[in-house]
Amino acid sequence: MYSFSLRHFYPSAIGLVGLLACSGGSEPKAPDGGSAANTADGGGTVEDSDGGNDTDSAEGRDTGDAPDTGDESASFAIDPADPALRYVGRWNFDDPTLPWAGWQGASVALAFEGTDLSVSLDPGSATEFFRVIIDGDHMGSDRFAASTGVRTYAIAEGLEPGVHTVELVKETYIGTNWTLHGFTLTGTGLRDAPGSADRHIAFYGDSNLAGYSLMSEQNASAGRYYGSHFTLAGVTARAFGADYHNVSVSGETLAGMVNLYDRADYYDTEPSWDFERYVPDVVVMNLGANDINWASESVIRDRYVVMLDRLRAAHPNAHIVVFNGFGWDFDEPADYTPNVVASYGDPNVSVALFPWVFEQWHGCETDHAGMARYLIAHLEAVVGWEASEPELMNGFGWEGGIANGGFETVAPFGGYGWRYYTGTGVERVADSAGAYEGTHYLRLSDGAEVHQPNPAGDGDRVDVELWVRGTAAGETAEVTIDFRNQAMWSAPLQSESWTIDLTSEWSQVTLSATAPTDSADPVFHTRLTLRSSAGSMLHVDGIEMQTTVP
Repeated sequence: MYSFSLRHFYPSAIGLVGLLACSGGSEPKAPDGGSAANTADGGGTVEDSDGGNDTDSAEGRDTGDAPDTGDESASFAIDPADPALRYVGRWNFDDPTLPWAGWQGASVALAFEGTDLSVSLDPGSATEFFRVIIDGDHMGSDRFAASTGVRTYAIAEGLEPGVHTVELVKETYIGTNWTLHGFTLTGTGLRDAPGSADRHIAFYGDSNLAGYSLMSEQNASAGRYYGSHFTLAGVTARAFGADYHNVSVSGETLAGMVNLYDRADYYDTEPSWDFERYVPDVVVMNLGANDINWASESVIRDRYVVMLDRLRAAHPNAHIVVFNGFGWDFDEPADYTPNVVASYGDPNVSVALFPWVFEQWHGCETDHAGMARYLIAHLEAVVGWEASEPELMNGFGWEGGIANGGFETVAPFGGYGWRYYTGTGVERVADSAGAYEGTHYLRLSDGAEVHQPNPAGDGDRVDVELWVRGTAAGETAEVTIDFRNQAMWSAPLQSESWTIDLTSEWSQVTLSATAPTDSADPVFHTRLTLRSSAGSMLHVDGIEMQTTVP
């Protein structure tokens, strides 16, 4: 179970408010179009949101294309229409032998006995990225880039003999729709389609949920930094054992999503998506941030109502969560979405907020893991689901604490919750003998620095303990605790710094700072910065932080 303190995220909130966010970017999406259709007939095993499968397959059966070779392995083709394939997402099966899908997060999975698997696919009009999950190992999964045209890609090679599962996930939606042409298996045959999830979540969002810059801490815009599997959508769904749909577009607004939410793909309006094919228990709307560039607060409030009306009509029994980030702009929708939801008057609609206190327009994997934990806590409270521990490390401090203060965990893209891990002179060191605790510590060389922001409020006291070490006599380091307002990139309202003399032995440092109560703007977050002095090397480990509300 997850819990959190409202005090640090929404000081004026009344009642239960979970925390989550919109992105602040306005990057346009630019697929080139494509045909849309959405019949549920024809292809493989389509996920059934009532918990069953649309088609059946025999336990342990061999594919009809497999030659009769006894127990020996053979290489044979698997047609996309084979009922042993499980599809999740807004797939089109007009031609069941060539199913296609557009939206990021769409997936196909299969179970088989064998050692090697390849896939033939056409990604559409642009290079798209796909993730391969073998035997449920999400953290050990790999991605590949699929170039335009029909090509074949080896996605599992040299597996141990036996039964395996492979899930292929479309990570990006850069161009048009992708088409599955089939698989080739080296083995003895397919097994039953992997089981369907018992819970279902539909996400509607902008670039945040679309995974813009997911694999970069610094808002990188190239397609190779996009992703879906480790967005808050994927992390939240897997924590609840749910599957998900992710209908999200970079730069999207509330006004734009009313024209997109019911589409099978990005461009085509007809035929519209059949919402009976996927009936979510929960709907998450992560929209509104981009609207502030084009509309007044009163107009945005009205847009929320229109979007809620559309989603309620499409998903009459789902619990709808309005998700917003808090802490990136003075005029952000999180200022008033609690009021919008309260005025809407639907008891099956709630609002959730999360702290957007990192200084980028888009979150990376560790940020999304933090967002997911706020959404998870909210859903546990309002829906009653119980989550397992998410597989992806949390980049947000929890309940006034610090994230990954021992540097023990790392996200798949390489970050570990301290910006910026790619900075010159910044290195996460694996050294169990040399670490103060655990197996890792952080090394900062010759002026290098990292920082981590976390929520705080007026008058909060922040206490920090950390262990430091140098490599030579005379080396020093600097630690700063500052407090900042609601807007991104604003100067600190208050800042305190300490110079620390380093020795070659680990030593503990204890620091404390109190947020101002009389500044022109309210305090929204604190930032802890660690810096090695010029010519010095700083080792740091075992960081702990406690935030005390007055």
